[in-house]
Amino acid sequence: MLTIDIGNSGIKWGMWQEGQLILAEDSSYEKDSLHATFDKIYSGAPYQDTVWVSCVAGQDVEQTLADWIRKEWSIEPIFLRTTSELGGVFNMYPEPEDHGVDRWAALLGAKKLYKEPVCILDVGTAVTVDLMDAGGVHRGGRIMPGLNMMRNSLLQNTVGVRNVEGDCPGFAINTADAVTSGTLHMLQAGLLEVCESARKRLGKDMRVIITGGMAEKMLPLLDRIEGIHLEPHLVLYGLYYASQQ
Repeated sequence: MLTIDIGNSGIKWGMWQEGQLILAEDSSYEKDSLHATFDKIYSGAPYQDTVWVSCVAGQDVEQTLADWIRKEWSIEPIFLRTTSELGGVFNMYPEPEDHGVDRWAALLGAKKLYKEPVCILDVGTAVTVDLMDAGGVHRGGRIMPGLNMMRNSLLQNTVGVRNVEGDCPGFAINTADAVTSGTLHMLQAGLLEVCESARKRLGKDMRVIITGGMAEKMLPLLDRIEGIHLEPHLVLYGLYYASQQ
């Protein structure tokens, strides 16, 4: 079985055998060269008889992947959709389809992996936060801009700010480093506040899970959060859990 998580700029995928994730990889992609990307990623993979997908990149990307899978493996991929309930996880959105399918898959993955209440931080192009109590009930969330989104906004809308690279950890003595430091610590402060508020809502036993493409970069800045756990393949676990329901 193959599980695929397609974001706005990256793809994560994992192969499963007897309920175990035996291989997981990730890659960036460009929407105008999807077939070449899929050829590069999957053409060496063994035949798959089941493929589950979480895709937030739009219908065109879904269609291209579905066409590729039909051509290579002669099967129909299954695209996860957000629903009001699945596998003991209950979505509290009045319109569940408005809740991003990657966020839904992350909740399903957390249900598979943890018994405690969870606060899920998915740090990527955007930063999403989702809370779930020990009973599997979604308790709401937040969405914030990611690091690159904040930095690009400054580059596009502020005279004198041209290019930013790297991550300056402290107070800067040039504009580019000031932007990198300011945006990094703005996100740090936001996530620390989110976790403090979430613990008040879910209780002291809450587990903080961080995932997403920028998770490893942010993790050292969140060391004040007790029990924070890096789970880079959370969406893939959610897709596998969904397939078992």
